[in-house]
This record gives sequence, C-alpha cells and structure tokens, in this order.
Amino acid sequence: MKILLTNCKKILFILALLSLSFIYGCGYSVYTKADLPISEIYLRNVENNTLEPGLQDKMRRILYQTLVQNGFEINSSANRVIDVKITNYRLVTISEIGLNTLEYQLLLDVQATLYDNEGNKIKEIKASSPFNTYFRTIRDLQSLIADKNLAIESLFRDICESLVRDLIFLKSESKSLEK
Repeated sequence: MKILLTNCKKILFILALLSLSFIYGCGYSVYTKADLPISEIYLRNVENNTLEPGLQDKMRRILYQTLVQNGFEINSSANRVIDVKITNYRLVTISEIGLNTLEYQLLLDVQATLYDNEGNKIKEIKASSPFNTYFRTIRDLQSLIADKNLAIESLFRDICESLVRDLIFLKSESKSLEK
C-alpha cells in the first residue's frame, strides 16, 4: 500500500512539473491588473466615418465592456485618453443564386489613437489588415438585417480585443506611460 501511495505521489509530482513547464515554456503569461501599463483610461470619441449609421454606438459599447473586462478603469479624468475612428465599412456579396445573395463578407477598418492628458499623441493603434467576417442568409429582409447586426457585433468584439491586447502589451513604452 505504501508503494502504491509513493508511486501516485511521484506521478502527480511529474504531472504537475510537466504542466508548469508546458504553461511557462510556451510563452504564456498571467497578467494581473497591477501589470497593466495603464490602469485608467478615458474613452473620449468614437467617430463613424462611414455611411453605415449606428456603428459608433455599437463600437463604444463593446469597447467599454472589453476595457472593463480586461481590468481597465474608465474615468473621464484619467491620464490616458483613447479616440477611435471607424474608417471603412463594406458589405460584399460572396455568393448568390439567381438574383438573391446568400453569403456576405463584412469588412471593417478601425483606428485608435492613445493620447496623454495634455493631448500629445502617444501611440496610434491600427489593425494590420481589415477585420472581416462572413454570414449567410436565405430569409427575409428582417432576418438579413438581424444577421448583419450580429456579424457587426462579433466583428467589433474581435476588433476591441485586438485594441485592448495592444494596450496591454505597451510594456516597451511603459516607462513613458507611468502615471
């Protein structure tokens, strides 16, 4: 019985050691709120430079949620200010049967600019390529609009995650970002 317990302890120890080496050896890191280079940020402007109405409201709501979920505090008196511009929106037909479109591609370009509290530009954050998503529909117009709105929100979540990731990994510039 003692040998069985000793073997189980050895196996558990080896598994724990392998798990730790896997987690820390693959480049994964755990970041806490204290590790953020910016703790407070103010989401000042979200501009919609496209012809699609309402994009700025969706972007503001989703970016606000994403910032808060990732440990940032939103405060109008923060030392860092972020402005966002939606610069491109395209809905492209991918496939059709007859004169009915079945599949669409949705493209969005978003640019964010980080400023200090005196208005000096610190960093411009852009996506390396336009974000895009696809959706299908074969139903009526109301369903098409609902599917398009779901695709827009999904795309904005991806964009906001990318923006927040860029804010989190400002480590190389963190000395200039200190409060």
